[in-house]
Amino acid sequence: MLFRKTVFVLALAGAALPAAFANSGTTWSGADGGDHLYAQSNSGNSANRSDVKKELAASLKNPVANDPSTWVGADASSNTFPQHSYAFQGGKLVHTDNIAHDTPKPSRVMPATQQNLFTERYGS
Repeated sequence: MLFRKTVFVLALAGAALPAAFANSGTTWSGADGGDHLYAQSNSGNSANRSDVKKELAASLKNPVANDPSTWVGADASSNTFPQHSYAFQGGKLVHTDNIAHDTPKPSRVMPATQQNLFTERYGS
């Protein structure tokens, strides 16, 4: 009788242990061959309800954040950014939008301080 109870308890523990540790790992290997991370269940945020309500009230009082017409580059009626448009006029391709087309081209020359950091990290 003692033997049967021991076997039963061991079988029950053997069935429960894999379920208890099923999601204890943080990574898994997918079919694509890459390693993936499980989403963590704890948020790490220590803000309580009153802090969140204060933050919401402060953001609602901010007129810049709530008014789409103040968003840089956005059209107030559709909240979309303007797109470049072109047309043939007089046999030439011309811009037909209101976007500034005289912005300076980016420089490909690395500044000396950035070049020094690059050389320090990666060698020549």
